Amino acid sequence: MDITRRGFLKGAIGLAGAGMAGALTVPALKSLLPPPVTRCNEDDAHETLTYKGESGKWYENMNGIVAKKEDFKLWDVAIVNWGPKVLEEELGACEIQLTLVKVSTENGMKELGVEDDGGNSTMMAYHTYKCPHLCCKPVFKTEGTSAISGGDYENMFLCPCHLSLFDPMSINEETDELGRKVMAAELLEGPAPYGLPVVPIAEKDGGLIGLTTHLEWLKYCGQG
Repeated sequence: MDITRRGFLKGAIGLAGAGMAGALTVPALKSLLPPPVTRCNEDDAHETLTYKGESGKWYENMNGIVAKKEDFKLWDVAIVNWGPKVLEEELGACEIQLTLVKVSTENGMKELGVEDDGGNSTMMAYHTYKCPHLCCKPVFKTEGTSAISGGDYENMFLCPCHLSLFDPMSINEETDELGRKVMAAELLEGPAPYGLPVVPIAEKDGGLIGLTTHLEWLKYCGQG
């Protein structure tokens, strides 16, 4: 028997009047409803940088533990979770991942990172959640050969999708696509429009925290 559009609407209204609770047990009807609005759980918010335990990494058994500068040797790298309360409002995310690296200290890093080893090294956090090109996730490479220039490199961030290469040791003020000033690891080659943004960090109660002073640096690829 054919069902007209008007007949369908009448039936749907009647069904609603009879009680949606029973109707929603039918999977096909569930799919007609808009997705529920989800909100970040404020109880789970954290300014701390906590390890995202990954198999085979030196921090694989430290999942959820707050990162400390003493955990790192020079050029040690770890993926950490960061979820301050304002992140949902500013970026539309409850929690994002950053990459922590202990780098050799250079000028311009002191204001953005946490010094260690008597000032000879600095803990830095880089926004590897999304590359500013087309939103892939850059990875840290201890060494490699550029597929673009053919040159060898050490201790760089590489976007595996389109091969943008970023230098964590060279932090510059760059201009993003909206004309905003961004402190970022220098883009050495590849199609990214500018460098890989950093997230300023500090120490609190012996652990490392991310600062929300410059969330505008992270507003791209659908965030913010």
